[in-house]
Amino acid sequence: MLVVLYVLAALTVAAFGYGMGGPGALRAGMLYALVGLLMACVAVGFAPRFVIVVALATGLLGSILRAAAGTEVFSLFPKQTTVNYLRVILTICGAISFGGGLYGGFRFTNHGLFNWISRVVIARNQPISILDASPRVRLMKELSRHFYASERMYFSLLTAFGSTLIAKFEIEPARRSLIIIFLSVLITTSLAWQFGAWLKPRITVLGNIFRILRQMWEALAAFLLGYAALVFIFACFYAAAWRFDPVEAFRGVDAFRHPSFADFAYFSVVTMSTVGYGDVIPANALTRSLACIEVVLGVGWVTVVLSAAAALVRPKVDLVLKREWAEVGEHDPDIAAAEQVVETKIQKAAS
Repeated sequence: MLVVLYVLAALTVAAFGYGMGGPGALRAGMLYALVGLLMACVAVGFAPRFVIVVALATGLLGSILRAAAGTEVFSLFPKQTTVNYLRVILTICGAISFGGGLYGGFRFTNHGLFNWISRVVIARNQPISILDASPRVRLMKELSRHFYASERMYFSLLTAFGSTLIAKFEIEPARRSLIIIFLSVLITTSLAWQFGAWLKPRITVLGNIFRILRQMWEALAAFLLGYAALVFIFACFYAAAWRFDPVEAFRGVDAFRHPSFADFAYFSVVTMSTVGYGDVIPANALTRSLACIEVVLGVGWVTVVLSAAAALVRPKVDLVLKREWAEVGEHDPDIAAAEQVVETKIQKAAS
């Protein structure tokens, strides 16, 4: 899982950089992400969750600021004022720090610069008695608690420092602007992380939803296979309709003069999902009839099949919910309501 998470983060930084400013921004994003990774490892040791959010922040910022140095023809983010750069930096760092606070917690490593500083501070403030049976164990527990309490501060310091370095190398603002960037990122990331940590226990219901979806995976897989089959079948029909009348079958896309099957598959997906971008339009009676039939079947497939799948897995879902209620000391609301009605009737009859 950890490898998948890091691969996904690398692909995200690479795609973002290439989309923002081409190969140059891609290379800069990957380079800064690697620097952020190393910087976080030096600071706290290899704490996987903590390190990856620092690497994401530095990688995305590096991509944007390198893209701004390129020409507007190849960049989605042209060169702007320092104030606009500050807004972008705060937005990215704040969003990632919010995600870090929402995800929460990193493995205590007992390595890195911050760990060493914390160990020295705690040891000085809380002298270890020679009568303590396990002074090292107590010190490590205190250090661990300190790190969990101070994670937000450490992340904010690292992100502020990394953002300032990237701004210095890429856009070269005035020294006063660098100080403003450092302080602004420090405050913004701290508040965003704190808000994410506050919100985390309030959305634990999502965990229960994923537990239920795990019970439905067979039904969902069958639904997706059937949906894909309908898309493929109608793509074949559209290809045949175009072959029968290539001039009048479709309008709106020049590529349909020399289409591939992927073009018809794309049109089938857009039609069945009822998105209707309008870039491809069925133009004769045959293709319009096929599109109407596909829309009806697509809506019916989503409505009927998903409802049937939900009904089939309802016993498994009920079992999962009962376990969840038992863990928290609650009862099934329907059963509780029925018991309340029966109790009320008994009390009325007794009176």
